[in-house]
Amino acid sequence: MEGNGKQTVGYGTPAGVYGFWKRGCLAALFLAALFFLAGCQEAERQLEAADKYIVGVVAKSGTSEYWMTVRRGMEVAAQELGMEIILLAPDSEVDEEVQVKMAQSLLKRGVDALAISPIDSYHKPSYLAMAQEQGIPVVSYDTGFADLDIPYIGIDNEKAGYELAEYLAKELGYEGQVGIVSGDLNQMSHRQRMEGFLAYMDTQPKIQVVFTESGYSNLRMSEKKIRRIRKEYPKVCGIMATSAVTAMGITQSIPSDEVKVVSIDVQDDAVRAVRDGRICALSAQSGYEIGYRTVQYISRLLKGGAQASDLVLDAGLLTRQNIESYMEREDTP
Repeated sequence: MEGNGKQTVGYGTPAGVYGFWKRGCLAALFLAALFFLAGCQEAERQLEAADKYIVGVVAKSGTSEYWMTVRRGMEVAAQELGMEIILLAPDSEVDEEVQVKMAQSLLKRGVDALAISPIDSYHKPSYLAMAQEQGIPVVSYDTGFADLDIPYIGIDNEKAGYELAEYLAKELGYEGQVGIVSGDLNQMSHRQRMEGFLAYMDTQPKIQVVFTESGYSNLRMSEKKIRRIRKEYPKVCGIMATSAVTAMGITQSIPSDEVKVVSIDVQDDAVRAVRDGRICALSAQSGYEIGYRTVQYISRLLKGGAQASDLVLDAGLLTRQNIESYMEREDTP
């Protein structure tokens, strides 16, 4: 080009093509650098994930307040210990087939450990053989397996039932008719709570256990069934419910001055019911602690710092005499 002697670079000239090529190279190098950095970051994330233990967890349900606090305890422990949790749960505590499929799916995903709260404690599910073949440790929490050598993390359920019976008997003056509303007796936790309750009541000659209703695992008893029980057993003055969810349904249908109710599980509405006198006593099974301690236990197990044995947690008894101090402690940061 002629003129002022300066070369004007346009895309149609050789110089323009060169400039375009040069800028294209620089852009390509810049993009390559970005991709390299992104690749490094992704590789770093994958390496970090690979370094984490992944724990597969199957609950009995995920809908009640109790099971949500179990999950929260697990998540907090996992975060503190640098672990990852994959938690699955059926909609209901009677969906054993769904629970079995969930456990199988977690094992197929290659988890490092499996924690399960079995819906049926007296059946040996197929996923246990799968886990053994893969060398994946299995622990139970909240509810154990009967006659299987699988570690259990949770409270002493038989002791809890015994202590509830002891307190209820005292409140009733050691005489009268009582009943039991139990969860699914295929779940060892509910069966043990009932057995503990019956063991103490057998020592009281003036107390009769006149009915046992089962099948209420985290389910409220309908008003219709409560009315039927009241009609069939009008002299009943005490009821033990093996689940706080069930207990809350009972307290909404029966006045506390007519029937004293005792139960198990720490959840907000049940704690308030103790404070208000609608529940006579509550065995303080903490879902949060069970969840937290389960992940903590698995961490030690995977790192070789623990033997595969039961971890039995303490559960105090909450009554109107100590509920205020308990609630103050829980509210303290």
